[in-house]
Amino acid sequence: MLKTGLIQPETIPGHFPRNLRTIVELYRSCLDAGAELVLCPPLALSGVHTGELALRSGFRTQHRATLAYLAREIADVPLLLGATDAEGIRFHLLRNGLSFPRQAVIPPSPHGKERVPVFGIWRTEDEAVFSIAPWGEIPPPHVSATCLLLRTPANAWHEGLLEQDEEEAHLTARETGLPVFTARLAGGEGPFLLPGASSVWSGNENLLKRLRLFERDSAVISPENSTGTDSPLPSPEQQLRHALRKGMEDFILKSGYGAVCLNLLENSASLLLAELLKETCPSLEVTGFLPSLPGIPEETRERVQAFAGTAGIGVRTVSFPAKAGGLDEKAAIAWLMRQWAEEEGALLLSSLTGTDIMTAPRFLPAALAADFMPLGDLYETELANLFPGFISPAPEAARRDGFLIRLHREHESATELANRFPESEREIRRLQRQARASEWTRLKLPPRLMLRSIPGTQETPYIHRLAD
Repeated sequence: MLKTGLIQPETIPGHFPRNLRTIVELYRSCLDAGAELVLCPPLALSGVHTGELALRSGFRTQHRATLAYLAREIADVPLLLGATDAEGIRFHLLRNGLSFPRQAVIPPSPHGKERVPVFGIWRTEDEAVFSIAPWGEIPPPHVSATCLLLRTPANAWHEGLLEQDEEEAHLTARETGLPVFTARLAGGEGPFLLPGASSVWSGNENLLKRLRLFERDSAVISPENSTGTDSPLPSPEQQLRHALRKGMEDFILKSGYGAVCLNLLENSASLLLAELLKETCPSLEVTGFLPSLPGIPEETRERVQAFAGTAGIGVRTVSFPAKAGGLDEKAAIAWLMRQWAEEEGALLLSSLTGTDIMTAPRFLPAALAADFMPLGDLYETELANLFPGFISPAPEAARRDGFLIRLHREHESATELANRFPESEREIRRLQRQARASEWTRLKLPPRLMLRSIPGTQETPYIHRLAD
């Protein structure tokens, strides 16, 4: 087997200078480790979820120019990556300042139970050194034996994705007896979180290497380490915890804010969000609001204030303005929080808003919240299981969550259970409709990981606004 480098960049859609710099740095790290060939995930230059940007002539021009510039940074050791052209995503082999387009075109991302595209890589006798073609096609006559197989999944992370994908890679290695490389991008991109965790299986079915989950990384796999041992993936709970932290970190960094603020009394998960913020970004300035509203027990305020002092979170009390006659008290205080955040240049976060089917936010309307709501579609009981010792769901929450989970997964009528649930039948039916509408999203993606680069905008950040 070749000494093969595998790189796993983090990308921002349309941010060509940053993406180019990341690829070059990872390529050089593989070069220093003695790689003979370096593999890069497709669309690492442009980003995967570019949306309407890909239709703009300015975007396409910059993409071609960046690909040519990247080729000039590549030495004698080739770099293989996929880039878009008129026919789709085509593989390019970059070497000695030149780009050699290959015939292989990556088909659209698979859906459902279809298998991920698999390509064979062969040594050749021409100036490009290597050839690539879809696995199963007859290789060109001027190539030697197959060196390795390359899989190119592009799906966003969701629960069970990595386990299923690695099982497919393991099966492919068993069937072919060849090394199987799976190349994925990592990090937040648009509203999605790309999993990373690129992996290599040997022809004798050993897991040789798995790159870091959700993070940029690189490795060189050589014949010397061809007898590896399997190491299990992190559990689904650990993956979800990591996804929450990574999504939060990406969102904060890409939003450009140096400070954030949130309502510490918004709901039971607000303190958890504050804890995750300090744990993920220790140097980030966090301000917690304590709104002075009726119905909040004094012991709750004291407990929250003590927590903020221990966690290093600044506290700001927000009181109902005396001259706000005729205004709703909660709306007025929410407006004051938003105004303060805008004046101070801080990003206002919310822990549970939007389509969350469990919690009606009491103090911060959804329209006034930031786009990033990391805990929005998790049940209260799921949060307690995910962060044991931090949240203890009330008995009524456990009962409510169990009821709704049953409605979701069995699609039962709420009528027969109305007498056993402390709500009216109409309310149960409303919850049932909301549950069914959001269940697919809740299962397929991490909880509300909306990683927009600028809060309040669509998925296209300001650096990507290209003039045609």
